[in-house]
Order: sequence, then C-alpha cells, then structure tokens
Amino acid sequence: MEVIIPVVIVLAILSFILGRAHDSSLARKIGNEVRGQAPHGRTSQEDPVVLLEKLHRLKEAGALTDAEYEAQKARILGA
Repeated sequence: MEVIIPVVIVLAILSFILGRAHDSSLARKIGNEVRGQAPHGRTSQEDPVVLLEKLHRLKEAGALTDAEYEAQKARILGA
C-alpha cells in the first residue's frame, strides 16, 4: 500500500504534463490553420465559419488574448 500511493501520484503528474503538452500542440496546430498555414498542401481558403470556430477554441484554451482574438476575427471576416 505504501508503494501504490507514490506511484499513483507520479502517474497523475505525468498524465497532467502530457495533457498540457497535447493541449499546447493542438493549440499550435489550430493557430497555424487559422493563420493560413494549412498542413499537407491544403488550401488556406477554408470556410470562414470553420476558421472562426478554430479561433474560438484557441481563445477558450487560453492561447489567444481578447485583443488577438478580435484582430484575427476581423481578418477572417474581412472587416
């Protein structure tokens, strides 16, 4: 029993760290798509609704400030 508790704590910490790394990677990928740097030769001219959804997810994930979000939203909408 005394060995199980430290192992569980280590596993919880590793899970947290790996989850944060995955979130960061996902945010970076979405950010690249929103900026028009689409991977694998896809065109950057995606549907504005899709881009706005991706932009919103970035903001909700904390990867964008309010000002960055508004600036990118205006760019996508052509305002």
